[in-house]
Amino acid sequence: MRLLMRLLGLLLVLALVLVGVAFVLPDRVHVERSTTIARPQSQIYLLLSNLRRFNEWSPWHAKDPAARYTFSGPEQGIGAKLAWSSQQSGVGEGSQAITALKPDESVSLLLDFGERGKSNANFRLATVSGETRVSWSLDSDLPLHLDSRFGWNVVGRYMGLFMDRLVGRDFETGLANLRELADSFPNIDIAGIEPRLVELPARKLTVVSLDVALQDEAALKRSWDAALNQLQRFHVQHKLGGETGAPLTLTRRRDAGQWSFDLALPAQYDLMPEDTAVRGMLLPAARAAQLDHFGSLAERIKLVEKLQAWLAVKGLPAGEPVIEEYAPGNGPGRGEVRISIPLQAQQ
Repeated sequence: MRLLMRLLGLLLVLALVLVGVAFVLPDRVHVERSTTIARPQSQIYLLLSNLRRFNEWSPWHAKDPAARYTFSGPEQGIGAKLAWSSQQSGVGEGSQAITALKPDESVSLLLDFGERGKSNANFRLATVSGETRVSWSLDSDLPLHLDSRFGWNVVGRYMGLFMDRLVGRDFETGLANLRELADSFPNIDIAGIEPRLVELPARKLTVVSLDVALQDEAALKRSWDAALNQLQRFHVQHKLGGETGAPLTLTRRRDAGQWSFDLALPAQYDLMPEDTAVRGMLLPAARAAQLDHFGSLAERIKLVEKLQAWLAVKGLPAGEPVIEEYAPGNGPGRGEVRISIPLQAQQ
């Protein structure tokens, strides 16, 4: 009996010592890891502020692919929230929500682990030697309040001593995954563009195919004018309507030297005449990313490339063709144009 009392006394002293030591342990924990990614800050910022792509690079998703995930709030930006629930202890359950943004520079999130408390996460971006340095940090408070959670708080103080080693490894894995995903994007700065997602209606068109050299602007203008006149005469001859409408281009291929496209006009018809250079086509309804532009053809080509890169970062597969709708009276050179890139239909 005396031995048992001594053992209990020893355990009590040990518990008091552990609690006493907990009071002098750090009351905050900070974990941080960094990496560099050979893509512009604008791309990494757009990716990090989109929680719907988080599981594509998350270090925890592979630990339990069967975990349940729920998205709420806006699709992107402040208020976007991702909640998860898993039977795996290394994943558990909780949520993260975007609380603050600094465009192209930082993304802040609140992590809520329920009874295990809350933490703040932050991504900071900076350009270093032409690449983007991404710093991922976690900050948690470890209070010791004399309440019903006092025992868990004591354990939390001791867990804080190992947090850098445990969470740091996951951060390193996540940043490596993030870099691998970003490397799949076109290396194009997308800063400054704000595309909108729209629903394009189905449209009947008449088209003439062209293949022109981009370097010779005079020849491009002559080919454009001749094709547009051909379409307008065809409309009048066959009473199709739309001969005074704004033209469209449907780009099949456009690179530094050559532009292959269909020049089109809206039309009204049931049956198209056959054996003519002018063809009828139905441009199907589609969801599309869209931008308005006023400027030169060279500037527009760069803007289309930016829009395609933006879609890649958003995880929205681009379809074909690139559609450019010209304001009435505008030609292929400098002018007002609405650019639309249809999205591939989801399977």
